[in-house]
Amino acid sequence: MTFSELEIASLDLGNSTCRMGLYANGEINREGFVETKGFISDPKSLIAQYPALPSTIAYCSVSPRAEESLKNWAKVSGLKLFNLNPLTCGNFPITYPHTNEIGQDRIANSLAAYKTCELPALVIDIGTATTFDVVGEKEGYAGGIIAPGPQGFLDFLHQNTALLPKVFIENKKSVGPIGKNTIDAMLLGAQLGFAPMVEGILKHLEKEMLKTHGKKPKVILAGGASHHLDIPHCQNRPFLTLEGVALAFAENNVIV
Repeated sequence: MTFSELEIASLDLGNSTCRMGLYANGEINREGFVETKGFISDPKSLIAQYPALPSTIAYCSVSPRAEESLKNWAKVSGLKLFNLNPLTCGNFPITYPHTNEIGQDRIANSLAAYKTCELPALVIDIGTATTFDVVGEKEGYAGGIIAPGPQGFLDFLHQNTALLPKVFIENKKSVGPIGKNTIDAMLLGAQLGFAPMVEGILKHLEKEMLKTHGKKPKVILAGGASHHLDIPHCQNRPFLTLEGVALAFAENNVIV
């Protein structure tokens, strides 16, 4: 089967959300998602949204419980699974010395950037965690930085204080300049603190990559929470992880 004939079911099992889409003709179509806890209880809550699937689902996972549920469901359904990991990423180079420590979503993001973008590239994926991944033409995946996601700011406050409530970053789209209640004050702390954190890390990595690669990287924003940032001259690709999973599957299964 040639690449142009291939339609790929691509699945990303994340800490908070599980996302799926169909990859064909160079793009992700029909993207759907459910909360990870719902997927763990019943993978069909997401997979049943796609009544006509290819015989194999390609996936990456950072949620062992969600992956276990997927594997159990696959045994019953008869569908095959392809897992993207350091051993199945084809000719994508990884020079990071501890390959077993790399999140599979980070491999997917970096692989997609390597195969489709101008290099060097810097992928910023904003989810439960915020990851910064350095991708070079020769070294491929070289490493990166991990920081909290915007929800992590709020979760820390709730989990480590007696009186602050559980608040979700999406509770309110806009908050005034000064918090007039506890929830607004917490949301402001997350919203106003997150962007400068990312900008500071980005500035550090751009300076470092300018030294090591001779030019600043192409910056790519990925992840479902990428709308929390406004970074000039960057490429916003919310489906980058799903693209990387699909490209790895294609490299392992396409007849050239």
